[in-house]
Formats: sequence, structure tokens, C-alpha cells
Amino acid sequence: MSLSNTVIQGLKWGAMLRLAAQIFTWVNTLILIRLLTPDDYGLMAMAMAFIGVFALMGDFGIAKAVIQAEQLNKQLLRQAFTINLLSCLALFLLFFLSAPLIAEFFDEPRVTLLVQAVACQHLILIFHTLPYAMASRKMLFREREKVQFYTVLSSSIFTLVLAALGMGVWALILGHLFMKTVSTIGFIRLQPCWVKPALNFDGFSKMAGFGGTATLNDVLRYGWNVFPNISIGYLMTKVELGVFSVARNLANLPSDKIGELLNHLGLSSFAKLQNEPEQAGKYLIKSTELAAFILFPMYFGMSAVAPELINLTLSEKWLVAIVPFQVLCFSSPLRMLSEIQATAITGMGQPGRNTRILLQSLVMLPVIIYGINVGGVAGACQAWLVITVISFIFHLQQVLPALKVHFLDYLKAVLPSFLAASGMLAAVEYSRIELAPLMPYEWLILPALIAIGVVAFGLLSLMLFPRRIMVMLQYVRR
Repeated sequence: MSLSNTVIQGLKWGAMLRLAAQIFTWVNTLILIRLLTPDDYGLMAMAMAFIGVFALMGDFGIAKAVIQAEQLNKQLLRQAFTINLLSCLALFLLFFLSAPLIAEFFDEPRVTLLVQAVACQHLILIFHTLPYAMASRKMLFREREKVQFYTVLSSSIFTLVLAALGMGVWALILGHLFMKTVSTIGFIRLQPCWVKPALNFDGFSKMAGFGGTATLNDVLRYGWNVFPNISIGYLMTKVELGVFSVARNLANLPSDKIGELLNHLGLSSFAKLQNEPEQAGKYLIKSTELAAFILFPMYFGMSAVAPELINLTLSEKWLVAIVPFQVLCFSSPLRMLSEIQATAITGMGQPGRNTRILLQSLVMLPVIIYGINVGGVAGACQAWLVITVISFIFHLQQVLPALKVHFLDYLKAVLPSFLAASGMLAAVEYSRIELAPLMPYEWLILPALIAIGVVAFGLLSLMLFPRRIMVMLQYVRR
């Protein structure tokens, strides 16, 4: 089977399993939000604010280096395992001991024990990295997505049960650790990779250099993503941080799952084409077409129905999250398209370009503080939208030339879905005004608006861009 067909088949299987898991996750998340409070989500955000970045550093880029390496032997695997082992142990000790300082930063004593508990994830990652990397390197997409599906299913049920028992923020903490454990067990069963630690690191310099740069990029990207949480947590209250955290979790939930799938497929696929930039550029265009066709209508639609969605599915304590959620929905498609570009250039063996992009993007983060001072949580979200757009432009400047992709070709891949989704958004907003007085029951407005949005996007796509629909159907049939 060709690389193209392998990727398409992996994407189809992954999409089906992710969709099934996504439906369950959405229901589970909405129930959790009703059971828990803004204070619980604020505490969770505080516990993860600093430790999350080091979860990315736990393997020092070893997984990506293993996936991207042109040649791999047992000695390199032993060396990779040793680096992963030492880094995970070091980070566990670092956060277990520094937890009181993190709690002092947020002026919240309860954060100490929460951080120490989350630090245990580094002990789990010792055994996760190599099996996960080998499954990705061998492009076992279908099997890997099954592991992800059962992980999501079991951890969601586990977290929900704990929340129903009144565990509060500990339901989120223990659910997070349970998810890491189940995922590790699943990948070990899928692709066992037991090797002894190495004492000799000759020949490891290339992988180490790639892994180090990839880790730096992960850290910078995490800093970019977590800066709003830290700023709101420090300048405002736990409750306001909880509102932002829930709005962002809801807005990111679909894209995180889709993005995780595309990134897994992308890194493995682009690594196979690292010596063929023109061919890699064609794959980038195809990936962008497919992602845009999903992301723009989904997120513009979510923003359009946000008042009804949050009012109907969540309790009144979360109504203040409506505007932040709407604004974040507009930023998510561009964020995901940027990450696809970042994955492509990393797979091509040029992570240094990502480093330049991220350093340029980080300079803009103080705008978040200005947004908080001017408009609170909603102001922070509006500032985030602005800098997401600028960061997307930085990605285009760095990635497209490296993959020999013309800007107009990329624009043609994105614009049809953006325009059709914008028309859908306008149709839903107009329909709300017309439908509200006619509906006998308020709860009927949400399904009616969703149906109108789906029909509007479909008709606009068929009328304005029929060829694009045929291309999408070809992807699905392959």
C-alpha cells in the first residue's frame, strides 16, 4: 500500500474511532462540568500550569526522535530509553519537591498536594515513550487508535464516577493519572519495547540534537498556550480562572482530538518524505484541505450556537463562559492549521524553523495581560484571538517555502471552507432572530439551529465549491 493510501486509511479509521470517543467525551465533559465547580477547575488549572510543560519534556523529545530517525537499531533504542528514564525521574523529583513553591505563587495551599500527585505522571511516562514511538514509527494507525479509544472510554468513566462520589478536583487529578496508566498499558501490549539502559552514547548525537530541539519547541509551545492560564490565575481569582479553563476546554475539545490524530499521522508520514520536500508540500496541501473542511464549519457553528448550547447543557453558574467560548472558537481553526504546519516541518527534520516561529509568537504574549486589564476573561480571549492570527502568519512565512508550497495554493486549500463556514454562521445568526418567537419550547432552538447550520454549509459548499466536495469524497472513498 502506498504512503498516501496508508495515511488515508489511517485517517479514516482514526476519524471513526475518534468520533465515537468524542461523542462520549463530550457527554462526559458536560456532566462533569455540572458536577464540579469553577473552583475545582481553577485548582486543576493551577496544578497543571507549571507541571504540564515538563510533561512535554519528560522524554526530552525521544519519542519524536525515534519516529523521525531514518535508521534505528537496538543500541539507539537503549540510548533513547536511558535518556527517557533519567529525565522522567529527575522531573518527578523536581515537581514533588517544588510543589510548595508553586502553591505559594498562586497563594493557594491546596495546590501543593495536587502538584505532587500530578508529578507521578512522570513515573508512568518511563514505560510509555518507546512503545508509543515504535507504534507510530511503524504506522500502526488502526491499532493505535483502538488504544486511544479504550483509554478515553475507560478514563472518562473513571473520572465521572469519582466526580459523582463528590471527589471534586481530585476526580480530575486521579482521572488524569488513570488515563496515562491505561494508555501506557495499551501501547506496551501493542508494541512491546523492553530494552536495558545504555552506558555508551556513541552515535546518539543526531537523535539527541533533534530531540533537544523538538523538546525546546514543545516547551515554547506549551508556554505560549499556558500563559493565559498563569496570567488569569495570578491577576484574577480561582473562579475566573475556572471560567476561562472550562471555556477553553470546551473550545479545544474537538480540535485536540482531531489535532492529535493529524499530528500522529503527520509526523510519521512527513518523516518518510524528509528528502522529498515537493512531495511533502503536496501532502501538506491535502492535509490542510481536509482539516479546514472539518475545523471551520465545526468551530464557527459552535460559536453560533454557544448561547443555546451552554444554557441548555450546563447550569447557570457557567453562563459567564459564553462570550469567552465564542471568541476561542474563532481562534481554534487557525491554531490547528498552525500545528499541522509545525508537525510537517518537524517531520521533515527542520525543527529549528518551529523554534523561530515560537520565539516570534512569544513576544506577543504580554497582549494577554492588557486584555485582562481591559476586559477580564473575555478581554484575554480576544487578545488570544489576535495573537493566534499573527502566529498563523508566522507559520506560513517559515513553513511554506521549506516545503516548496506557494501561498496561493495554500490559500485555495483553506478559503473555500472558511467562506462556506462564514456563510453558515450568518445563516444561523439570522435564523435565531426569526425562530425564537416561533418556537413553543426553548430547548427546540438548539437542534433547529444546528440543522440549519449543517444544511447551510452543505448547500454553500455545493453551490460555490463543487470541485472541493468531490475532492473530499475522493479522500473518504480511498
